[in-house]
Amino acid sequence: MSISRILLLLILSCTQYAVLAQNNYLYGLISTPPTIPMNTSTATTRLGRMDLSTGELIAVSPNSLSSISSATGAALDPYSQTYYYETQTEMLSVDLTTGLTTAQVLVSNPIQPSYFDNYRYNTSDSTIYGLARFSTSTGVGQAQGEIYLASINPTTGVITQISPQSVGAMYTVAGNAIDPHQMVYYYSLSGHIIGLDIYTGLVYSDQVINFPEGGMYFENYTYNCADTTIYGIIRTNTAPPNEFYLGKIDPTTGIATRVSQQVIPYFTYSINGSSTIDPINGVYYFAAKSTAVTPAINVVVGVSLATGAVVFEQCMTLPNEAVNSRYFNLMRFPLDCAEAFPARANPNSSSAVLPTNSKSALKVAPNPFEQVFSVSSDELIEGITLCDAQGKIVWQQVAKSNKLEVETSQLQSGIYFLEVHTSSGIELVKVVK
Repeated sequence: MSISRILLLLILSCTQYAVLAQNNYLYGLISTPPTIPMNTSTATTRLGRMDLSTGELIAVSPNSLSSISSATGAALDPYSQTYYYETQTEMLSVDLTTGLTTAQVLVSNPIQPSYFDNYRYNTSDSTIYGLARFSTSTGVGQAQGEIYLASINPTTGVITQISPQSVGAMYTVAGNAIDPHQMVYYYSLSGHIIGLDIYTGLVYSDQVINFPEGGMYFENYTYNCADTTIYGIIRTNTAPPNEFYLGKIDPTTGIATRVSQQVIPYFTYSINGSSTIDPINGVYYFAAKSTAVTPAINVVVGVSLATGAVVFEQCMTLPNEAVNSRYFNLMRFPLDCAEAFPARANPNSSSAVLPTNSKSALKVAPNPFEQVFSVSSDELIEGITLCDAQGKIVWQQVAKSNKLEVETSQLQSGIYFLEVHTSSGIELVKVVK
């Protein structure tokens, strides 16, 4: 393999695409209630963005895109700069720059009519994943029937079921998350956090959520690529007055722990998947009602992932409009997990890029490491790349050796992925500093 070929592989492996707009905005839907009660046709929905530097809320769409929007999910593709959402029957693709609809298609399932719920965009394979739901009955906060892990093509509206059989009868509307490194989709059901293997659609993990520091519900959660952790809100009560804390959960054990040391001062919040993370500055954003004034006002809230303290609060109102005249929901941050890549191979693929069994007896030690670790193999190492949890290349080297040392004094503590090219192929190792 030529040196130029190795360099090309190293560059492409951690940067699949170029993110077109690295900005400081939250994108979401600005919605207004109907002017005539019970007449949804008079309601409006526009793509909006909130400037996180100034707090200004801007309507990107010049006109209403639809009268209603479904609260079952939203997706933002940072590579094509497109925001996706659903009405009751259609999926809309909206340009982030112009706010105009670029596609509007009927959602359809070739197997049998179904809904497509609880979805997010997976940046590591540029696919929207959610739950195909065949509804037989409904309940408060729950969707019942049969559910399957599925994907959707937003340009055609066609749903593709991934699960070979139903993974359950319902899901709890408490949020969802995608781990783009392990390729696992997470959702909730009756006090459980359940992971579905994106490759196979089968149950990857199923844990009862427990709260050693107190709590009853873990909701409105999302995945943070910067530290490979799922964050959400821990709620302590079933009815007001509620107490909320920013929390995090280990989906392999179900243990939910508090990040916030003090109660977050809000009495209600959206649980329709309207949470997103700025992994660069370490802030979790969600929609809530503030208790600081009476009557309470609709606000966008940012909470520090490090301290659990509120670091951002902004009213959802557009300039020169009455307070609480609008809502800003289904928010997404463009750089949330941008340029992530899978660290687990597809178990169904005979030509997996990331082999589950090492062919070259690859060894990385020590791991975890402090300043230096070594990479050794019984086969010739042709090149290695070290990427951070967001997929950004932080170190790379072309080599012709069986052993290399990687010096990392310039790197911060955290999780990294080491990609090693040998004659047997490409192997990926998770390393921790």
